[in-house]
Amino acid sequence: MSRKRSHDSDKEMDSGSEDSSRQNSDAEVDDEVEKEIVDVDFEFFDPKPIDFHAMKRMLMASFGDDAEDFNLSALVDLILSQNTIGSTVKFEGDDDPYAFLTVLNMHVHSESEPIRQIKDYLLKKSEKRGVSSQLSDIFGAPGHVGLLLCERVVNMPPQVVAPMLKMLVEELEWAVADGEPYEFEHYVLLAPMYRETEAVDDDEAGAKKRAGPVIDAYGHAEDEFIEEFASTKFDYKFSRSKRVAESRNSFADTGLAPSRRCLVIHKSKMAALIARLESALAM
Repeated sequence: MSRKRSHDSDKEMDSGSEDSSRQNSDAEVDDEVEKEIVDVDFEFFDPKPIDFHAMKRMLMASFGDDAEDFNLSALVDLILSQNTIGSTVKFEGDDDPYAFLTVLNMHVHSESEPIRQIKDYLLKKSEKRGVSSQLSDIFGAPGHVGLLLCERVVNMPPQVVAPMLKMLVEELEWAVADGEPYEFEHYVLLAPMYRETEAVDDDEAGAKKRAGPVIDAYGHAEDEFIEEFASTKFDYKFSRSKRVAESRNSFADTGLAPSRRCLVIHKSKMAALIARLESALAM
C-alpha cells in the first residue's frame, strides 16, 4: 500500500498583485509542502520463520519489564506454527516485519508454557482489580478464548490495524469452515498504556500529596477505540518495574509510567469494532 499527501500545484497566481516578499513566502510554503510528501509502500504477508526475531522483539516490548517471566520464544513458535492465521506488515524490500496481528487459542494451547504463564499472570493481576471472578469465568467457560496479539513498531501507522483485523476475521471463518479450532467466544487483548505521573508536593505538615490528577493514555492509538467494545477490562502494573517514569528528570516534574490494560471483547462485537476502526483511522 502507498500513501502520498498531495497538494494543488495548478492554482493560478495573479503576479501583478504580489510583491517579491509574497513570492518568497509562497516559495517557502511550497518547499514545506513538498517536504511533507511521504511515500510509504508496505505489504501484508503470512507469518514466516524469518520473522521470528522481529516478532520476539516486539513481544518483549509489549510485555515490558515482566517479559522475562514469559517464554516468548515458545510464544513466537506457536504463532509461526499457524502460518495461515494472522499477518505481518513489511516495507517493500525489507525482510523484517514492522507489525503483526494474530490470535492464539488459549484452550487448545492451555498446556503450552507461554499460554499457561499468560493466563496465570492475568488471573493474578485481575485479583487486585476485583475482576478475577469474571476473568476466571471467561477462561473456564466452554467457549474458546483467543489471545489477540497486535504489535507494531512506533513508526508504523495505526491505519494498518483495521485491514489486518479484517483479514484475520476472514481467515478465522475459513479455518472454522475447514473444521479447525478457531471459533472464539471472547478475545483478550493486552493494550500498552502510559500513566502521566504528576509532581508531588509537600504540605505544611511535611506529608506528600499529589499536585494534580493522573492521566492515562494508550500507547497504540487504535486501542482507544477497541476499548469501546470491551465487556471486561482492568489495568495492571508490571511486577518487575525496573525504571522510573520515562520523562522524569531534572527538567520535568511529570513522567510517563508504562502499564497495561487488559481488554476482553465478545465475538458479537468484532464486526462493529472493525467498522469503528475503519472509520476512526481512515487512510
